[in-house]
Amino acid sequence: MMIADAKWLGRVLPQYTDEEISPLLNIGSSTSHFRKVEQPHIEEYVFSPLSKRNVEVLHCDLKEGEGVDLSADIFDDEAIKILKQAGAKAIICTHMFEHVKDRENLANRLMSLIPESGLFFISVPYSYHHHADPFDTMFRPSPDELATLFPNEKILQKEILVDVTYWDRIKKRPFVLFFRHFFRVFIPFISWSKWKRSMKKLYWLFHHYKVSAIVGRKN
Repeated sequence: MMIADAKWLGRVLPQYTDEEISPLLNIGSSTSHFRKVEQPHIEEYVFSPLSKRNVEVLHCDLKEGEGVDLSADIFDDEAIKILKQAGAKAIICTHMFEHVKDRENLANRLMSLIPESGLFFISVPYSYHHHADPFDTMFRPSPDELATLFPNEKILQKEILVDVTYWDRIKKRPFVLFFRHFFRVFIPFISWSKWKRSMKKLYWLFHHYKVSAIVGRKN
């Protein structure tokens, strides 16, 4: 989850009552260390405010770990049954659709976890470099394109979020830029595909990352 996603969630979640969003499932949550230490903006803008509201949040991820309430593969039917038992009224799913091959199936499975009138908050990179986790399909939809994955639901909000640049992320570690990119210019023969990805990443040195985000309500 980028800073832009976290700030967006911190802005849109208060628009809905506790009864509308609690319990809330955070799909693809990673661990508490990731949310609080590696990417502290997630805790700051999203989950700390929800905790103050006493909104029940269940963090769900494929891997087990501290701060993961439910370890489950959303593409497994038995896991879906377990997730449904949580009785979630709302779902957060950020930066996951670019890492799956069957996006329509993922959308349908997410909708199966919330009741009629349940809310969903989805974000996907719109302008962002390749990032394997473990693979990246390079799905980079506009908000309108993202909304088409939920054709039967009511889309309440659509927005393009503007995040930082690549330079903002690495300016405290300029050696990363030199060794990962400029030095690599002269050694494309090591891995042609990785070399191309490395060179393309330089585009975001001075162009902001962007994210497509939607809020919807299940019909």
